[in-house]
Amino acid sequence: MKLIPVAAGLLASMFVLSPVVFAAESDVDRLLNFLIEKKVVNQEDAAVFRADLAVKKQEEKETQKEFGVIAGKPIKISGYTQLRYRQDKTLNNDGFDLRRGRLDLRGEIAERFDYRTQVEFGGGSVILLDAIAGYKVNPSLKLAAGQTFIPFSLENLTSNTKLETINRSQVVEALAARSNDVIGNQNGRDIGVQGSGSVLPNADGYWLDYALGVFNGSGINTADKNEQKDFAGRLVFHPFKDWAIGGSYYNGYGSWGTPIRKNDRDRIGAEFAYVRDPISFKGEYIKGNDASVNKEGGYLQAGYFFIPKKFQGVFKFDAYDPNTSVDTNETLVYTLGGNWYFNKWAFLQVNQEIKDEQAKERDNNTLTGQLTVQF
Repeated sequence: MKLIPVAAGLLASMFVLSPVVFAAESDVDRLLNFLIEKKVVNQEDAAVFRADLAVKKQEEKETQKEFGVIAGKPIKISGYTQLRYRQDKTLNNDGFDLRRGRLDLRGEIAERFDYRTQVEFGGGSVILLDAIAGYKVNPSLKLAAGQTFIPFSLENLTSNTKLETINRSQVVEALAARSNDVIGNQNGRDIGVQGSGSVLPNADGYWLDYALGVFNGSGINTADKNEQKDFAGRLVFHPFKDWAIGGSYYNGYGSWGTPIRKNDRDRIGAEFAYVRDPISFKGEYIKGNDASVNKEGGYLQAGYFFIPKKFQGVFKFDAYDPNTSVDTNETLVYTLGGNWYFNKWAFLQVNQEIKDEQAKERDNNTLTGQLTVQF
């Protein structure tokens, strides 16, 4: 009869150490069979325990956040898919498209050394977006080399899964190596080296975030097209809790035109953000030049959670002038949107964009819906 308390203790410990036990269920069966043979437990009790253990195993799976991967070093795998629907009279047909489908791999090579590789499978092509290795010198400095974001502009550096509107502003798309930049759509990235970190700690974190880098200036997956290197830097101050005020600077060169030749490609920007649930306010102003053409624009954005953590309303005013030397050349976009968050892994966005072109009015207002699912 001394086996009874021992058996009870073993069975109880299985629930506490269930992740370990689940990895060797045959050991559980052998132990139960042994206890049945010794008449410590009967068949009915053993069946009940097996059923309870199966339920516990399923509950553990549903709440598990990290999973093992067969690899030389531990890897963190994440990603997301964005399915979009557009009603736009400038398109041939309204309809759905797979806007993005990304797989993101991160891990540590050794102490202080880490890496990231991100690949885009959506949009009709496969593109290597990020391929970078980092070294953490100390809590205030991290060095990185490879292909990744240019440290320029708040909205450029905001992940697609964190944007409160479906589309970025016109000026960011035009002057931060995105869809309307003269060097083509580089998804805000380039190849180079940079250092970043936070300094001057305070009660809420740090007073100052910084990032400085040197890049090819030719975009992703592309060798440098000239001998000069581009410089980018961004500083963000946190003067008060929930506030961020910053500026960015980019000095570089690009090759475009007919015939293709090297041109200056400079930008400077200012930004602010105030985020304190349920309210958020954000804005930017960016000015730049591509060769002799001066460009400028900015946006103001406000958001409010009408249902905490569930439904957010957003309004955005976006203005862009592609050539400041030409009168009545500005385009204004007013965005009214709503974001419904099913949980932290999935959300639905609906945006109505009202566009006002000063140069030539067009019937090109758009209604867009976008579903984002992350893992």
